[in-house]
Amino acid sequence: MADTLPPAADDRPPVSLDARRLWLIGAGLAAVLLVPLGAAVGLSWVEMPWAENDGRTPPPEWVALPQLRATTSDGVVVRARVALDVPGTLLKNTIQRNTQQVGLLLELSVASRTRAELGSPDGMSTLSQDMRTRLNAYLGVEDGEPGVQSVAIQDLLVKPQ
Repeated sequence: MADTLPPAADDRPPVSLDARRLWLIGAGLAAVLLVPLGAAVGLSWVEMPWAENDGRTPPPEWVALPQLRATTSDGVVVRARVALDVPGTLLKNTIQRNTQQVGLLLELSVASRTRAELGSPDGMSTLSQDMRTRLNAYLGVEDGEPGVQSVAIQDLLVKPQ
């Protein structure tokens, strides 16, 4: 009769459930910590167009004014919110100290136009340019000096007649 050998016993102890659980917890923690780190490192290589200024023009420094209410030359009531791009702190402080006079100046720009002029395709841009010209003249800004760079007109509401 042939000697039958008992099956070879594995010399390694069986992996316990606790060891597997610890390994899974460690892998989960590593993933939680390393995935955001990997994403941050990966995004640092991507150049976003809005992330940096090109250095040629400074970013706008807006001064928001109270709501403007004016009447056009043909008697139509207009309401608008206006923000000014003012690069210098001296001019910005001057505008903020004299908001009532600045508001009256902007009302004059609206009053010199009719409803049809405001509603034309170039109405907003010409009104904005006129406001900018009047403000720079009021502030005593000469040609070539930094003054009010642009005027943003928001929520222009023309009341129906």
